[in-house]
Amino acid sequence: MHGHRQKHHKTAARDRVGFGGKVAYGLGGLAENTMHNAVNNLVMPIYNIGFGVSPVLLGIAASIFRLWDAMTDPVMGVISDRTRTRWGRRRPYIVLGAICAGVLFAIIWWCPRGMSEIAYFTWFLVSALLFYTAFTVFGVPYLGLGYELSPDYHERTRVMSFRTWFASIGGILMQWLFWMTQRPVFDDTIEGIRTVAIGVGVVLIITGIAPGLFLRERPIPAAEERNTRSRINLASIASVFKVKPFLYIFGALISTVTGMFMVGMLGFYIIVYYLFAGDLGAASFVVGVSGSTYHVCCLLSVPLISWTSSRIGKKGALLIFIGLAVVATLLKLVLYTPENPYLHLIVIGMMAPGLSAVWTLLAAMNADVTDVDELERGVRREGSFGAIFNWTMKLGFAVCFLIAGLILEATGFDEALGGDQAEHTLLAMRILFSLVPAAGLLISMVLIALYPINEEKAYEVRAKLEAIRGEQEAAT
Repeated sequence: MHGHRQKHHKTAARDRVGFGGKVAYGLGGLAENTMHNAVNNLVMPIYNIGFGVSPVLLGIAASIFRLWDAMTDPVMGVISDRTRTRWGRRRPYIVLGAICAGVLFAIIWWCPRGMSEIAYFTWFLVSALLFYTAFTVFGVPYLGLGYELSPDYHERTRVMSFRTWFASIGGILMQWLFWMTQRPVFDDTIEGIRTVAIGVGVVLIITGIAPGLFLRERPIPAAEERNTRSRINLASIASVFKVKPFLYIFGALISTVTGMFMVGMLGFYIIVYYLFAGDLGAASFVVGVSGSTYHVCCLLSVPLISWTSSRIGKKGALLIFIGLAVVATLLKLVLYTPENPYLHLIVIGMMAPGLSAVWTLLAAMNADVTDVDELERGVRREGSFGAIFNWTMKLGFAVCFLIAGLILEATGFDEALGGDQAEHTLLAMRILFSLVPAAGLLISMVLIALYPINEEKAYEVRAKLEAIRGEQEAAT
C-alpha cells in the first residue's frame, strides 16, 4: 500500500502557479499557435488560388523559411538561457518578438496586385522569413518560461494545459480567417485578407506580450551562472541530444508532425474539390466549421487529458489519446463523403483529444527532462530544450511543406480544372490523407512507450536536485 500511495504526489503550495499566471501564460499560447499555423492555413487559398502561384513554388518557399525558422530556434534557445537583464532572461524577448510578429504578419498579405508569379513568390518568401524570425524571438523564450514556472511534475502539466487551451481558442479563430475574407463587404479575397491580416496582427501583439508583462521568472540557481560564460557553438546546442530521455520525445514529436502535416494540406483540397466539387464559397464555411470543431474538442479535452495524466501518468495518458487519433484517421476513408459532408466532423472530434494530448503532455514531459539534464550536467537549459522542441516541429513542417506541394501535384491536381478534378486524383488524396498520419502516430506510440521518466522517477530526480542545491548554498 505504501508503494501505491507514492505514485500520486500532491503539489506543494510553493510549486503552484496562480490562476492569473496560468491565464497570462495561456494567452501566449494563443499567439504562439496563431504564429505557427495562420500562414500555413492561408497560403494556399491566397497565394495559390488567389494569386495563381504554383503549389510547388509555395512548398519551396514554405520549406525555406521553415528551415530558417528551425535553424534559428536552437541559437535563440542558448541566447535566452544565457541572457541576464533586470527584466529576466525570457521576458524581453517575448515582448519584442510578439510586437514584431504582429506587424510582419500583416505585411505578408499586403503584396501589390498584378505582379508576376516569381514576384509573388519572392514577396512571400522574404516577408515570411522575417515573420518567422520574429516568431523565434518570441516562441523559444516563451516555451522556456513555461518549463521553469514550476518544478512540480503535475503542475507542469497544468501550466501546459492552459497553453493548449488558449492555443485552441486561437485555432478556432484561425479556421474562420479565410471565411472572413469571403464576406460581401470586401470586393475580393485580396482586399479581405489585407483587412483580416491587420486584425490578426493586433491580436498577436496583445496576447503575445501578456506572458512577458505579467509573469515573473523563477530565480536562477547560483551554480548555473557559469553557463553564461561558455561560448555559443554547435556542440553546446547539440548537447541536448545527449540527454537520453529527450531522444524519445524528439522521435515521437517528429513522427507525429511528419505523419500529420506532410499530407495535412490535402484536407482543404478534399473538402473543396471532393465534398463540394469546387464550390469555394460553400467549402469555406465547412472548412471553418471543421477547424472550429477540432479546436472546440481540444478545449473540452484538455481537462480530461490533465485528469487522466494525474491518475496514470503522462506516458499512459498519451498512449490512450494517440490511439484514439489512429482510429480516427483511418475512418477518414469512410466518413469524408459528398453525400453527407458534415459526417467528417466525427473524425475531427476523435482526433482532437489525441493531438491536444501530444502538444500538452510532450511539452510537460520535456520540462521533466530539463531536471534530468540539470542532475547530469549542473545547468538549467529550459530555453535550449524548448528551442529543440520547437525546432523539431518546425523542421518537420519545413520538410512536410516541401513534400506536400510535390504530393499535391503528383496526385494530378490542377487548379485550372476547378471542380472537375480527375477521380483518381481525389482517390489518391483521400488514401494519403488517411494512411500517412496513421503510420506517423503509430511510430510515435512506440517511442512514447519506451520513454523512461514516470512520476516516481521525476520526483526522485527532483529530490536529488534539491539536495545538491542545498549543499551548494551551504557551501557558499
